Amino acid sequence: MIPKKLGRFEIVREIGRGAMGQVFLAHDPKIERQVAIKTIILPPGTPAEEAQETSRRFLREAQAAGKLLHPNIVTIFDVGEDQGVSFIAMEFIDGVTLDRHAKPDSLLSPGVVLEAMAQAAAALDYAHQARVIHRDVKPANLMLQRDGTVKVTDFGLAKNPSANLTQVGVLLGTPSYMSPEQIQGKELDGRSDLFSLGVSLYELLTGARPFDANSISTIIYRVLYEDPRPAAAQNPALPPDINVVIAKALAKLPEKRYSSGASMVADLRRAFASLPPATLARPFPRAVLAPPPPAATTSKRPSPAPSASSASSSRERRPRRAAGTRASSPPSTLIAHHPIKIAAIVVTLVAGLVFFPRWVGRSGRSERGRGEVETSASGAPVSSAAVGGGPQAHQVSIQVETTPHGGAVFLDGIPLAEPRVVLSLLDTKPHDIQARAGCMEATAEMTAADLASFGGPLVLELRPRREPVLIASQPPGARVRLNGRDTGKATPVEIELDGCEDQSVELRLDDHKMWSQTFQSGGDFSAMSEALKTVVLQATPKGTLVLPKPMGYAIEVFNGGTRLGRAGDPILLPEGRYTLTLRNPKLFVNEMVKVNVVGGQRQTPSVQYPRLGGLTVQAQPSNCKVFVDGDYVDVTPVLRLPIASGDHRVKVVFVPNGSEREMNVSVSPGKVERVVVKF
Repeated sequence: MIPKKLGRFEIVREIGRGAMGQVFLAHDPKIERQVAIKTIILPPGTPAEEAQETSRRFLREAQAAGKLLHPNIVTIFDVGEDQGVSFIAMEFIDGVTLDRHAKPDSLLSPGVVLEAMAQAAAALDYAHQARVIHRDVKPANLMLQRDGTVKVTDFGLAKNPSANLTQVGVLLGTPSYMSPEQIQGKELDGRSDLFSLGVSLYELLTGARPFDANSISTIIYRVLYEDPRPAAAQNPALPPDINVVIAKALAKLPEKRYSSGASMVADLRRAFASLPPATLARPFPRAVLAPPPPAATTSKRPSPAPSASSASSSRERRPRRAAGTRASSPPSTLIAHHPIKIAAIVVTLVAGLVFFPRWVGRSGRSERGRGEVETSASGAPVSSAAVGGGPQAHQVSIQVETTPHGGAVFLDGIPLAEPRVVLSLLDTKPHDIQARAGCMEATAEMTAADLASFGGPLVLELRPRREPVLIASQPPGARVRLNGRDTGKATPVEIELDGCEDQSVELRLDDHKMWSQTFQSGGDFSAMSEALKTVVLQATPKGTLVLPKPMGYAIEVFNGGTRLGRAGDPILLPEGRYTLTLRNPKLFVNEMVKVNVVGGQRQTPSVQYPRLGGLTVQAQPSNCKVFVDGDYVDVTPVLRLPIASGDHRVKVVFVPNGSEREMNVSVSPGKVERVVVKF
């Protein structure tokens, strides 16, 4: 239903709608101008804590954006509440959000994107100087007006970095655009917004999101640990230098990103300087956008390498290579820029395909004639020449032993049929040689030259397998307990686990059932890792609680510091046991009641409320202040103050010199207790 008025503003029509409210075009009769009215309406049954947090966020939008006066930030005119609806009156923007132009068939020209980013960056730099972090920068919050002006909108998640308005473990924002430190709940500064602006830039230039997936947990994993496909590979019409700009904007560590939006835009202008003016002004043709690469299995993050008794010196000489790392692919514009080089490479490859098999066949036949057969990395018997790429004089073949004995041997993750590694001496690449036995593991990184320096077998010492494991939940934000101890961390998070110890993992999230599982020592480490990546938390069923109303006065119901409602009204709570506080501060009622809420059921527990009595306090001289149970009441005389029956602490303070008298007073139901104090 559309209201006719909100406050002094006359509603014209609805211009937008979201999950939490509506946006209206309205007329301000005071100043005779059009405004946009943003409202928030919570659905019936919204928990009190959630309602309070939503209201705080809504008010924070007005407070944060209201003090920012910049041509590229939407102006806030007023904030208020009418007919139970909270609203913000803001500048009406005649334009569209940039998410309409973040799809392959509706991309803007590079020049328009460049100017839009320049204006958005200037607005964010201004906000950051005022110590305001937006925290939800995305194309849907960037409005493009008909004259080309860009306005940054929706400061609903903005806050001063020194404020503490967000609950621990609560994930606020849009995961696809959030910086790694925002996902991890760390302290934020302006570089977090610039990461989000870099994601928006990528999307506006390619029509694809850099971190996209079908589930939130996968998106979060990619933001934290994976680099996106280069933008120029998504859209070959882009200059290759754009990859460098976006890579810096999307760096995982804040200190490796741009320190300001202005420096990011300066590099962006230099990257686009190679494009002709006509190309800058022309939208990207749809046909030029490259299809996404075929799906590939994501490599696991490497584990720390246990020491091998015979390989320690070589590992110290060379830093460990990250297992599973792929070399970055060259920009897709390579053919266009280097046609002669590409042609030469193709000719070389064709020649290799013609002559190489014949040479290998001859070499292999001569070696097999001598009866010397080795085992390849795949476990299949092949000739030494085929493995080494030449005669045996150019090979190294070494036996791998484990301590304790019996471990399976792998070369670069591929199991070997026999515990023997054969490499060509011409191969200068480092290789991962691994041994595994149950929960035990050993790893050495060696080159062929390293292996050739051994006089005997390579001995790998098996140790308990320890490596970081991603623990992620849906929804995210669950507190992680490990072996009965609170880690102080929330999902998604990486925690190093030992595969040779029992691991008891618990995930706890408000309004959801606790998830727990124990993984036995010596079990399948990979299976444990996979299980912890995709934990689905079940919502806790809710029940309805109706506390009886006392006779003659009202009672507010609290769970800790959170107000749930009033006695007599239905209160929706997740199932579980609660100790609730029943208060009426004016009557000094403060009672506790324990309840057990059962999901799907309506309960009315029995509560014994105190009856009321009265309290009169007189003092000589009379210039005194009266406090009851620590709360200030009035100056003397206090006559027939309604008060809950029972014991109370009364303090009387003589104002001129600060002298005080304090006493316990017992008030009987239906009677007035009189206290007289003389100073």
